[in-house]
Amino acid sequence: MLFDAHMHTDFSCDAHMLLPEAMATGEKLGIGIIVTEHWDSEYPTNPEMFKFDLDAYFAKNRNYRSDRVLLGIEVGMQPQVVVHDEAMIKGHPFDEVVASMHCMKGKDMYEPTSYRGLTKEQSIREYLEDSVLCLSLYHDFDTYGHLDYISRYMPYEDNTLYYEDFAELWDKVFSLLVAGDKALEINTRRLGNPQAIKPLQVFYNRFRELGGHYVTLGSDAHTVENIGNNFKCAQEIAKTAGLQIVHFKERQRIIDKEW
Repeated sequence: MLFDAHMHTDFSCDAHMLLPEAMATGEKLGIGIIVTEHWDSEYPTNPEMFKFDLDAYFAKNRNYRSDRVLLGIEVGMQPQVVVHDEAMIKGHPFDEVVASMHCMKGKDMYEPTSYRGLTKEQSIREYLEDSVLCLSLYHDFDTYGHLDYISRYMPYEDNTLYYEDFAELWDKVFSLLVAGDKALEINTRRLGNPQAIKPLQVFYNRFRELGGHYVTLGSDAHTVENIGNNFKCAQEIAKTAGLQIVHFKERQRIIDKEW
């Protein structure tokens, strides 16, 4: 069974579905699900917005847990909060920990003002330099989320990332993941755009060339309509790159079967 290993329910402030609704959709699609609620300490625009009551999370959802319904977290990495974040991770029984970049150099990548006065090249460099720094500091996670997150929000005519523009920095990102035996997420949010697929394929090919072996599939769904979106395309990306699709249960890597 394949797993949608990245989604958000009612413990994430920006999500619009409940876990039973996500479960029903996963059952209908024939896939497992991993809930990965937002945890962003010291978020620039609102320090408490993307955090939640962890004890309440497990108390409310533990009875739903099964071989096909798992409970995780998505941790937004920032260098100044790594000690706090890793203590939080160690203190709770997550199935999967997704580490993601939502901020660059202390700025929220979602906000248009974060790009003011910067060229596309300058913005991507900030994003990648901070990614390398965070990945050198964070160690207790399972998969690296949405490498193309900045493409959703940077306000340039061409918002596509190209490996060759910053090959050295991308190689540092991938080499850190390989050294830590981490999985790389294929985030399916942008795979509905045919123009996004070919440039993204290059990144996964390079991850494999540098010694990467594993990917997770994540829709990043905040509503039931987006669960499992574009999974066929994501499987093709993994197959073309020679990467194995996995998910995590009790922080242990499990090989997924074809959908």
